[in-house]
Amino acid sequence: MCSQGASVQGVLENQHTDFGQRFNEMRKKKHLVDCSFSVDEDVYHCHKLILSAASPVFEAMFYGALAEMQTVQIADINSKVFERMLDYIYVGAVDFDGIQNIEELLELYYCAEKYMIDSLHEKCVNYFGKNIKPNNVLKILDIAYRMNLDDIIYSCMCVLKHFFSSGMSLSNIILERSHHLSKNCVDLILEDNFEVKDNIICMIRAWCITECEQNRLEINSDSMKTVLQDIELPDTLKDTIVGCSFTNFTPIAGDNTGWIPVHRIHYKAVSPLIIGDEMDFEANISTNRFIVIKSLSLNSRLLPQLKVSEVRQETYTEKLTVEISSKHSNDRKKIYHKEHLICDVAFNDSLQLSLTEQIVFFPDVIYIIRIKWDPDSLGYEYPRSILSAYGKCKQLMVNFSENMYLQNSGSILNGIVCNLYK
Repeated sequence: MCSQGASVQGVLENQHTDFGQRFNEMRKKKHLVDCSFSVDEDVYHCHKLILSAASPVFEAMFYGALAEMQTVQIADINSKVFERMLDYIYVGAVDFDGIQNIEELLELYYCAEKYMIDSLHEKCVNYFGKNIKPNNVLKILDIAYRMNLDDIIYSCMCVLKHFFSSGMSLSNIILERSHHLSKNCVDLILEDNFEVKDNIICMIRAWCITECEQNRLEINSDSMKTVLQDIELPDTLKDTIVGCSFTNFTPIAGDNTGWIPVHRIHYKAVSPLIIGDEMDFEANISTNRFIVIKSLSLNSRLLPQLKVSEVRQETYTEKLTVEISSKHSNDRKKIYHKEHLICDVAFNDSLQLSLTEQIVFFPDVIYIIRIKWDPDSLGYEYPRSILSAYGKCKQLMVNFSENMYLQNSGSILNGIVCNLYK
């Protein structure tokens, strides 16, 4: 009996779909139509009864006290979206995969609200609930805010709260500049996330950079203070956002995206760095994205000349100090200072120097990497090369530069290993 019942139900559903398709074909062929809509430059002919069965707004429009007798002018909906709504009314299904962009999807949701089509409203909300992701949540929120789509705004805010609580900042999504977030939306996010942590500071910093660009302002502290004037934040927190140049990174649980090696291109070898002639090495790094830096790729020592009685060794122990400072104007702020002892380093090779803390570098800041050797390293040599001034991986660009007075002397810094801050 159960299988028979299911079979009958399936037949009825198929019949319903078939009827819907037939009605829709009648609409498209203008057969027995009795109403019309002018949308943009297109005119759609429909059946009053079918529209009224789907929407109480259409029922009042055609059968109410102030029933429309002429062609109905629609000024607030895109022609393509209006036709999608008509297809849904007639057939009962939405081809979400055929919708080309977020704006079109939000406009369809707006249609469902405007004409009180509850089933279409529910389908749109469910679709958004399943498809809001880090790379689109801010754009959806911003457009939904401007269109006063409360359910979508609520869904976005719930998803954002989850992202922020997991440690995400979405700062690099903002820097991709596919959509510029309005000030009102920034206020809305801050109002719902009143405990401003490092990741949200990064998000606001990224927004400041794009806001400066939108207003054709030079990206500096004064410009950032200007764009933050109307944001609802305490002045002390605004000063923190403008003044900070890094933050420590807490890995996001379940993040398996892997690290990105950013290498410089080798042009030619030059004379080696001899410890004693120089006791340290310095290079500058800047980037166009918020990155988490994990390690530095350096040249290891050249194999020393051996006396006849000495036994050749394949590896050695490297002892050095790494110092990282951020640079604003002429001010340096030390953000990392650690001694490193690395065993079993191969001669004439590349040395991966892993930092003991993972640090987020900001895109509008120059960072000075300084390597210092102690007296035990006197006399040892490190190969140097003329290298490219940048390393690139997809949208990530890392700029490198050595001390301007020693630029022709080459570098021992071949690149870095990093990841985009989520």
